[in-house]
This record gives sequence, structure tokens and C-alpha cells, in this order.
Amino acid sequence: MLVPVNEELGAFEVYGSDANMFLQGQLTNDIDLLETNNFQYSAYLNTKGRMLAILLVKKIEQEKYLLVTTASLVDKVVTKLSMYILRSKVVVNKLQPNLLFTDDFSCDKLNSNNYFKLTDNHYVIVEGNNLNNQKSNTLFKKHLITNGIPLIYPETSEELIPQHVNFDEIGGLNFNKGCYLGQEIVARMHYLGKAKRKMYYFSTERPTEIGNKIVSPKLNNQECGMVVNVILDDIKKTYIGLVVLQTDCLDSAFIDKENNHKLTVSYISYR
Repeated sequence: MLVPVNEELGAFEVYGSDANMFLQGQLTNDIDLLETNNFQYSAYLNTKGRMLAILLVKKIEQEKYLLVTTASLVDKVVTKLSMYILRSKVVVNKLQPNLLFTDDFSCDKLNSNNYFKLTDNHYVIVEGNNLNNQKSNTLFKKHLITNGIPLIYPETSEELIPQHVNFDEIGGLNFNKGCYLGQEIVARMHYLGKAKRKMYYFSTERPTEIGNKIVSPKLNNQECGMVVNVILDDIKKTYIGLVVLQTDCLDSAFIDKENNHKLTVSYISYR
């Protein structure tokens, strides 16, 4: 089954003789490891260590990289990266591809360079020009949610640090590489173990949206977290998603200050 995800995802490329060194100084993961890996999760941070975007990164050629991120953040990321090129021999170029999601490992659209394998037999495919006008359905977002894979959207951009969305647990951070933008904040939290917020599954009967603040009576109904992703589960008729929460508020997290609509929260287990 092939599902269009052009509404969800966009792509750009970074190429040139300095492409490796350039990306190594900008992203949270070790670009050198892409010699052997199919792709990497990585994040692009601001100077305060907050995520502008989450990226899927793949090495296409010796000096060329394909990057996929949330469609509504491509322009922001391309513009921001371009500011740091200076005299580097690098080109950052926005693409207009057709992006597809499939659970068919035998799909004839898969080749050696155009796909990202998210989980067993689940792929994001980047191909040709965007000529597909079909709207995305919820299958792709449900896959992200059920597997605890975060994406950053405009509503959450520059709000969360990588450890808040369990980025260290899915291999999106490398603590042995050189410096990159926002590294000091991320490294300090890693080595001092001070992450007081993590990402969890949640469900609720009341509609909620990405970026909505969560409150807790434990904190006098002050903010204790944020919705990262959410969809309506048509089968259960409830809203399910991913939420970043303060770890001591898991049993008292509400989407309203009247405390009428409590979140049912559960842990994410990564294999």
C-alpha cells in the first residue's frame, strides 16, 4: 500500500565538497556514520538547544545528502542552514519531490538511494517531482505515534530539547562528535542527567492539537507539558498521540485548567 505524505513531509538536499563538514557542524548526529547506515535521525537546533526541526538524513553520493523533514518547516530550515554557509563550498537546495509511505518491502518504487526505512517494512520514499495531488491520510502519523517517533511541527518548533522527545533513545544524538549548534545544552543535560521531561503515549476523549499545553493540579494548573503529535483513532473514537510531560505529573496531566479532561498516559518502550 502506497500512501502520499506530501502534506506531512518535504525534502531538501545539501551537496558540495564541504557538505560533510558543514552538516557535521550543524546537526546532532554524526554524519560520518552514514557511510554504513541507511539513514539517521538528526535534529537542527537553535543556540538554546531547542529543536527547529527533526530530520531524516541520508547520504546519496560522496558529497551529497538528502534530508527529509516536516513539510511546513522545510523553508525555515533551508533558510537557517543557508545563513551558515559563509565561504563553505556547499549548496542547500529545496526539492519538490513526491513523498510516499509504504509498508510493502517489495514495492517497485524502492531502490538503493530513494528510501528511508523507519521500522521493519515501513518506508518513506522520495521520488521525482511532486505530481501527486492526493491528500495524506492518518496512516503515516499513526505509524509515527505507535512507534514513538517524534516530528517537530511549526507549533512545537524551538520549544523542546532533543531529550524531551526521547531523541537519545531513537539514536538521534551522538555525544562523541564535535561541536554543533546548541550542543552545550544537550550535552549538559546528558551528562548531568537533568531531563525532567520525557515523551509518552497518551489518549483522551476530548479533541486536542499539536502544540497544546498540558497542565497539572500538582503545579497549581501551570503548564507541565506539550502535545507533540495527535490523531483521531477512528476505531476507538478517541484521540491518541505523543506528549512531552514532566515526569512527576504523569498521573495528573490535563488538557484543560478545569481538570475535566485527564490524559491517559503510558510509557514508550523502544527495542
